[in-house]
Amino acid sequence: MIRYLTFAGVVFRFEVGILLIILLISEHLHATLSLSSVLKQMVATAIISLLITVPLDSYLWQTWLWPEGMVFYFNAILNKSSEWGTLPFHAYFASFLPRLLLVSYPLAGLAFVTNGRVRRMLMPMIAYIAVFSLLPHKEWRFIIYTIPVFTAAAATCISRSIHAASRSWLHRIALVAMLAGAAASFAIALTMFHISRLNYPGGEALYALHAIEKNEPYVHVHMDADTAMTGASLYGQSNPKWSYSKNETHKSQDDFLEARYTHIITSTPDLFDTALFEIIDETYGLDKIQLKSVDAYKKSIQNHDFLPIQVRMSPKLYTLRLINPQKTWMEAMLRKYPVVLYSKSYCPYCMAAKQLISKYCKHIEVIEVDHQRNGYEIQDALIELTGQRTFPNLFKNGKSLGGYDRLSALDREGKLTDLCDA
Repeated sequence: MIRYLTFAGVVFRFEVGILLIILLISEHLHATLSLSSVLKQMVATAIISLLITVPLDSYLWQTWLWPEGMVFYFNAILNKSSEWGTLPFHAYFASFLPRLLLVSYPLAGLAFVTNGRVRRMLMPMIAYIAVFSLLPHKEWRFIIYTIPVFTAAAATCISRSIHAASRSWLHRIALVAMLAGAAASFAIALTMFHISRLNYPGGEALYALHAIEKNEPYVHVHMDADTAMTGASLYGQSNPKWSYSKNETHKSQDDFLEARYTHIITSTPDLFDTALFEIIDETYGLDKIQLKSVDAYKKSIQNHDFLPIQVRMSPKLYTLRLINPQKTWMEAMLRKYPVVLYSKSYCPYCMAAKQLISKYCKHIEVIEVDHQRNGYEIQDALIELTGQRTFPNLFKNGKSLGGYDRLSALDREGKLTDLCDA
């Protein structure tokens, strides 16, 4: 067990290593382990684990790192995880464990009070949860390793009642109550499972986008933080020909346009111009849960709906599609850069235009259309904007100055001297 938990803590989840240390301290206090022997096993396994995880993950991330060490440093040392929300110290004991364990929680507590062996089994788990309660940010995944132990502790109560049921009517009543509680827990767990599915609109939105645009050969979609945190994971990025982005540095609409997204999944559609983007899908998510009134519950029973709660849904995410991608991207580029040259790398007139422009400008934004994935679409957009079909095409402050012949004429007339003036 020591080797397995050490490996898991170093390679997969750092908190497993913390649980192992607490378990070892507990066993050492009960004088059941040789500390020197245990430390030798842990150190040897940790070194081997580091020799596996550091080179492999460093290769995959293209930088030297120990992932679980960085996670621990980020969450525990820097306490950066608190940026994702904080809860009071007692949250694990008062909120998380009751919801995770349901009827097993009070049964485990009863076993803890009445059974010395259970106390010894649960104390390391309680200590582990107490340690993680010191971190302001709390998630159930941090304490999930303790759930089987609490469940085993609860099982000792049921086992005791089963063996004593034939001797005492009180134990028979207790056993029936426990079994009823287990059945109720199962029903509550199913209900909570159904409700929890409604908390992942990001995954639903990404799935819907694939269905809506299944015939599109190429899509470049941006998913905002709310989308990414509600189920839009790598597993949902199922089209190898599409591009997916979760870039969090975009501040304005032009930032999104410059990144050349064709679609955006966002919780804030008001940030985008409706003249440029159209909403093609709305994804609903959980809004609130409330108890049904007596009359409403009677009606729901008639419709074979036996849940006493009502789930309220509301739009959480919106999928936007850029209406005219190439033209819109081009206009955004012209707004950002004062001088832009649309060129083709093999075109002699384009080469001559670049040489001419270099007399006046040290650097301009050059877009080689033949190097772009959708060069023909860019050409069509240029025709729509300027009416010019040929290359090069030079823009200053969003206005086309024309191709090489026109630039040569302007050069002879001395009208390009202020070409790159701010």
